[in-house]
Amino acid sequence: MYLVDTSVWIQALRPSGHPAIRERLKPLIVSGETALTEWIMLELMTGLRTAERKETLLNWLAPVTQLPFDAAWWEQAWENAAQLRKRGISPTAADCVIATVAINHGVPLLHCDTDFEIMKATLPLQTVDWTNYLR
Repeated sequence: MYLVDTSVWIQALRPSGHPAIRERLKPLIVSGETALTEWIMLELMTGLRTAERKETLLNWLAPVTQLPFDAAWWEQAWENAAQLRKRGISPTAADCVIATVAINHGVPLLHCDTDFEIMKATLPLQTVDWTNYLR
């Protein structure tokens, strides 16, 4: 199972997205190896274009496992952010929440966002970096 970051979903869902990402993600979706969390869903919803419909996105993502964010994890997300900041790393709040979900569920984070590679030097975050497919 992989927690798939917004950066990958955007490449997979947009017609202008990178075909190599779509090709690699599709078998993971079909085999049930992909997951997302509420925050990633929120990011995808805020990125809908005028012509795109919420229902279409929800239908497309229906077979994807939802990994919940437990309310008790907020304190850990805050601590993760503070640890990163002490090391001179300025993560977004979204990235801290997403990393916390991956860490607590014990799943690798599949992404196209180099910020997560920087974060994993400080946090016990497992990643699968697909940024090289964007070249």
